[in-house]
Amino acid sequence: MPNGWQRFGIPAPVHVPIPPELVSKAALLVHLSVSPAELKKIWYHREKMYENFDVAKKSGKPRPINAPDRRLKFLQRQIAELLDTLYPVRKPVHGYVSGKSVKSNATSHLKQRFILNLDIKDFFGSITERRVSGILNAIGVPSDVAETVARICCYGGHLPQGGPASPVLSNMVCFRLDRALLKLAKDAKCIYTRYADDISLSSLRPLAPLFDGALPPTGQVAPELLSDALQAVFANNGFTLNPDKIHYADKHSRRVVTGLKVNEGLNVDRRFVRNVRAALYAVEKDVAAAQTRYAADFGGKADVGTHLKGKIAWLGNVKGLADPVYRALALRFNTAFPKQSIKVQPTRHERLNRSVWVDLLPINHAIGKLARQMETSDAARPIYRGSDHWRAARA
Repeated sequence: MPNGWQRFGIPAPVHVPIPPELVSKAALLVHLSVSPAELKKIWYHREKMYENFDVAKKSGKPRPINAPDRRLKFLQRQIAELLDTLYPVRKPVHGYVSGKSVKSNATSHLKQRFILNLDIKDFFGSITERRVSGILNAIGVPSDVAETVARICCYGGHLPQGGPASPVLSNMVCFRLDRALLKLAKDAKCIYTRYADDISLSSLRPLAPLFDGALPPTGQVAPELLSDALQAVFANNGFTLNPDKIHYADKHSRRVVTGLKVNEGLNVDRRFVRNVRAALYAVEKDVAAAQTRYAADFGGKADVGTHLKGKIAWLGNVKGLADPVYRALALRFNTAFPKQSIKVQPTRHERLNRSVWVDLLPINHAIGKLARQMETSDAARPIYRGSDHWRAARA
């Protein structure tokens, strides 16, 4: 009888033990330093413990964030650390995984000629409190512990986008989805990766097995054009595809994975850089007007400086801190926002200019003079000069 992660495709020899803090509800509450009274407060009044606001996506559209208060955030972070020991990371998963990023995700598809990008609609909203407790219970966490974890970590009946435990819990819930898509990709002889709700499938050959009938033209693809098997994978795992974010690219078109071009070498889309430059120009022209316009688009708490800093930092992560495009944008940002400065590596020329140079000529002259004095002094003569051997040699 399979148990734990064996039910989800992990081979039998792999055993992921349940941490002692999760073996009972009492042990969990002791670990979290939560009293029964505080747990009751969280149980019935957690909606009041969140702050809701929007932040801008890289596309510029607003992303709703549900941020827990300081105490609840601390508890969720403690739980996330326990869950990290329980989650066996699959190779295709790049989101919310230590050592992986959008860059590693895109690199997996580098130079592939055909790419299909999919997006899960309302990703965190699709992962309900019941699904969270269900996955924990399925891998061996006792029911009352699983229910308590789900209560502490969920908001409005689902995972909150902004909760510290949401990333690892979403990956755990997606374990079956990853297994099914990995098998489908293997049968179609293509590469599969997932970064949170962004899914990419690529190959050097046309992706005919992923479509129903003939290959579609490049660009946005209607969901009904996908193969029945591919559509069934998402439906069977409780997810819905975003019909506006299904995109197919071939060898003649621009191929992008998680915002990065993968045609030949890894690179950032030019439109992204143009948008950052335009936003910086607006800030340089009138920072107050730019902030007012930005706050109107993304909510009163949105800050144009924080938004731009995130975009430029992401660019540096992809292209490298020594990249001239990144350096130019970062320097402009630092001038506009000196209190939010971004780290910029100096060029070789700048390092040379900052170096402290020491004139060694006087020192070398002094050393040479001292050496000549020692050669003519008694201290520099052989100590055996008065010996019989020395006299014999002189004779």
